[in-house]
Parts: sequence; structure tokens; C-alpha cells
Amino acid sequence: MTQQHTPLRTVAPRWHGRFLVAGLAAAIGLAMSPPGTAGDVSPYEVKDNYATLVYSIEITGHTHKENAKAGTYADATVHQRLDGSFHLKGEQGYGSSVDNAQEIIKQGEPLRQAMMPAIQQAMATCGDDEDCMTAAMMKAGASMSPAQREMARTAKDRMAPKLTRHDLGHWALDPMKPRCSLHAVTQGSSRYRSLDVGEGYSDYVTGSEQRRGQGHDDCTTGSIDDLPNVRAEWNGDTRILKLDLPGLSVDEQAKDADGKASTKQVTIRDIELDELHWSGKGPQSGQRTRKVTAGGIPATMTIRWTFTPDKA
Repeated sequence: MTQQHTPLRTVAPRWHGRFLVAGLAAAIGLAMSPPGTAGDVSPYEVKDNYATLVYSIEITGHTHKENAKAGTYADATVHQRLDGSFHLKGEQGYGSSVDNAQEIIKQGEPLRQAMMPAIQQAMATCGDDEDCMTAAMMKAGASMSPAQREMARTAKDRMAPKLTRHDLGHWALDPMKPRCSLHAVTQGSSRYRSLDVGEGYSDYVTGSEQRRGQGHDDCTTGSIDDLPNVRAEWNGDTRILKLDLPGLSVDEQAKDADGKASTKQVTIRDIELDELHWSGKGPQSGQRTRKVTAGGIPATMTIRWTFTPDKA
């Protein structure tokens, strides 16, 4: 689900400091602009952006223990695979932070004092509504006295904001039209030969088991709260992409050598990938491997992924 970002980030020593920056900037801009012209373009631009995330999680493991002298052994294998495909909706663009907000507030103090009655009236009327505050200050700017306009002209250069651009991106499932495909297959086997020793007897005991399971999810059943938690976050400052890859639970059927059947739930867990490098343009693919344990068996997990922006 889409997060909201604050267009202009400032640090102010007082509760009304953020209004002062926006309000005085609006007033000064209005005082300096010819009639009928617009103010500065907002330093914030984020556009709706679609993306496709395709990935696979494959877990393979094998363990073998043997005592040749005793004639016993235990052998087990596991193989699990999950394939996922998600159509994501989000935003990609850039925001700007004001690096000299404290300086702007300090330089604007004389003008603030001159306009204090208008500021107090706007604060009383608008409360925390920043759009209302800005509109009120622009209205106050339009009715400035000649002396106040001259003060605004001299303050404009001193109060010029120094902006730093920060590229960003974030994507998730569209809760209104979720589109995904998750499919998992699990299988494994085990066999053993152990020695049963009792008072006056000893005997070998052998056994084996075969396991298979599969499951799927296409994002069409359940409520919004049941949707897979898939996310992609991109920090353009560091060029780092972070991916949250949903897993899936599977009912796995087992049958032993005597034909006895049982069922248990096997879960391929959610995976988090960070420190992935991406330029912010075009598709990006990658692969990671991890050492894990699956059903008590040491295994290797291989994760392959492709993230493609601007693809609905």
C-alpha cells in the first residue's frame, strides 16, 4: 500500500517554524512576482509507477549418517521450491529537503515580527492545516505595506532555500486490484537402519518415508489483511534496493514403507533481501545463496529475482 511522503522537510525550533518557512516564502514570492505569475515549482515530484517482481526460492539439502561397524545408517533429503510473480503499484520520483531551514527562520525574523499579527491570525484560523496557512500568508503578502514589501525584497536572497534532492521509490500490492501468483512444491525422503537392542536380543529395524506437497496463492481469496506482504523500497541516495519476498505454507503428505500416511504443514518462510544495488532505471536481476535448515536437514537456499519497473 502506498505511503505518503512530506513534500518539504524542514527542522524548526518552534511549533510554527514549518509554517514560517512555507508562509514567508509564499509571501516573499508573491511580493517579488509580477501580477499573474506563479510561484516557484515545488521541489517534489513523485509519479505513480508500476513494477513487476518475479522470483524463485529453492531449498535443497541432504544428510547421511552411517556407522559401518554397527551396520546402521540414516539418510534424508529435502527439496522445496517457491515461484512468485507480483504486479506492484507504487511511486518513484524524488523529494527535496531544505538544508538551511534554521538559517531561513533566523533571516526571516524581522519580517516575521512585522507580519506577526497576520501570522497569529492565520494560526488561529488554520490550526495544523499547512495549505490553509500558506494561502493565508499569500493573502497577507498581497496586502503588504510598501515598507514590508521592501523588507521582503531584501530578505528574498538571504532566505533562498538550499535544497538537496533525494531519489526514492516504493512499491506494494494494489489492495483494490491485487495481482499475484505463488506456487510451491515440496518433496523429500528418508530411510534408516537402526539397531534395536534389548535384554537377550538385538535386531535391525529399517524404515523409509516419501513426502510430497504443493500449494498456491493467486491473491483472489481472503481479505486485504490476508494478502502476501510483498514490498520493494529504493533509496536513491545509496542506490540500494530492498525486497520483501513472501513465502507460502504447504500441506505435505507423507507415506512410510508400511503404507501409513500422515500430513504436516511445511512453510517456506518470507525472505528479506537488502543491500541490493540498483541504478533506479530498467530491470535488475540478482541471485543470493544462504545456508539454512529445512526439516532438520542442512540445506542451501538459492534466491533468484528480477525487478522490473514501469511494467504493469
